[in-house]
Amino acid sequence: GEPCLHRGLSASGHGRSTAYTCDVTTQAAIESFEIERKYEVDSAASLPGAPEFKAVELIAGPPETFHLHATYFDTPAADLAQRRLALRMRRGGKDAGWHLKQKNAEGARELQWPAADEMPTEVIAEIRRWIGDTVSELQPLAELRTERTIVVLRDRDGQEVVELADDSVHALDHRTGTRRAWREWEAEVLGDGDGAVLARVEPVLRAAGAVPSSSPAKIARATGQLEAVARSKGASADELQALRALDAADQEAARRLES
Repeated sequence: GEPCLHRGLSASGHGRSTAYTCDVTTQAAIESFEIERKYEVDSAASLPGAPEFKAVELIAGPPETFHLHATYFDTPAADLAQRRLALRMRRGGKDAGWHLKQKNAEGARELQWPAADEMPTEVIAEIRRWIGDTVSELQPLAELRTERTIVVLRDRDGQEVVELADDSVHALDHRTGTRRAWREWEAEVLGDGDGAVLARVEPVLRAAGAVPSSSPAKIARATGQLEAVARSKGASADELQALRALDAADQEAARRLES
């Protein structure tokens, strides 16, 4: 059958809070579409406060902190990564469960199933639609432990429009045993908004020290694949060198945390 992520949505919407049902075998997955921007920040940076966001007509809610533990999966031949897919099981936070994401130029389409210790048959069936019987070769690829602080921004009408996430990530690449650590901010559209609201948020974040990130996804960063991904997209020599330096800094940060 056709992969669920290739099917059309039953309604219009962009943010995580817009949910759809997508029939896969016996259990319906929840489908959503994410539009977000990622930022690099140093350890001394602090998320802007309510006054800074009020200046761009946004109301900041109180911060909430969560501890997330995610395991990512792929085959030894990286069959999922080659299709721009990411499969994870995550515990903690507001959306714990099994997630399958597919990136495209506009954002990321995601399917979610409830949390379970074993990979649900519904997830296996969906993956099989993409990679066939090599689904049996899926194995843990990396483990990410994240301390996430969330701040929700509302507009003047009280509608939730953006979720800010301040993430401190500790990652283990199971293939090599390499550990990496970094901090990043994410700004994600909520509800049925579009990416325009992120243009209002970005100057506030940059004034607090944030810089747009060259990392397309946590799993690529956790497994040292930033340079390879960029090279496949025709990145310049300077861009590739910057990504090598970023990866070295992530590994050094992990070593400092362990010492």
